[in-house]
Amino acid sequence: MSSYIPNTITLLNLLSGAAALVLASRGYLALASCFIGMAAVFDFFDGLVARLLKVHSSIGEQLDSLADLVSFGLAPSFLLFQHLEQLHAAAGNPTALDKMPAIQLGGMALSFLLVVFAALRLARFNIDVRQKEAFIGVPTPAIALLFAAAIMLYYRDAEMQQMQLLSRPWIWQASAVAGSLLMVLPLRMFSLKFSDLGWKNNQIRYVFVGFSLILLVLLHAIALPLIILWYILLSVVYHIFEPKFSRL
Repeated sequence: MSSYIPNTITLLNLLSGAAALVLASRGYLALASCFIGMAAVFDFFDGLVARLLKVHSSIGEQLDSLADLVSFGLAPSFLLFQHLEQLHAAAGNPTALDKMPAIQLGGMALSFLLVVFAALRLARFNIDVRQKEAFIGVPTPAIALLFAAAIMLYYRDAEMQQMQLLSRPWIWQASAVAGSLLMVLPLRMFSLKFSDLGWKNNQIRYVFVGFSLILLVLLHAIALPLIILWYILLSVVYHIFEPKFSRL
């Protein structure tokens, strides 16, 4: 029976992603972002619980990838698409699909690069034996959380909405292209999975968690996208200075 517990948590990840899609379709973009964050929490704990219970199943691995594709691929893509639609509406641009200029529609469609590259990233992960203790390419939850946090902050912080740069659709579209590429580029990223609680095998993880908590205390919600960027930067630095990690 213990094998069902991690799979149940994985299904909660999937349900959170589905809820994010529904909320985004109704215009509740900040709340939809929160559900993507909730999906990430479930995604972290399903693996942790499986290791603590010492249970492993092939169906669990496949279920995890399918849930991740919805929660961290499709949901953030649709969330970004809806966000771009609102930005165009605020700028007085047409939002009806049959009235949009082709260049505007094409720019909004770039949102779905996230789900395309997330699918490619997850498929590679499933067959790549090198990614058991480290990742090659930025994990899909990290990219999804980066967009979810940024969009959530945009709608909850009036000052951010007044920043001209963040109100330009092209900055979000360029970010979608960059985020998609980061998922498949051969960047070595350390895994956040703790095999034990000792310092020796988890130094980089404790450094990441410790500094992330400091950012949260000092900056609150604004720290969320910064934590994702910190993860990417720390992985690159660790890759350069840790020979064993570089050879993975």
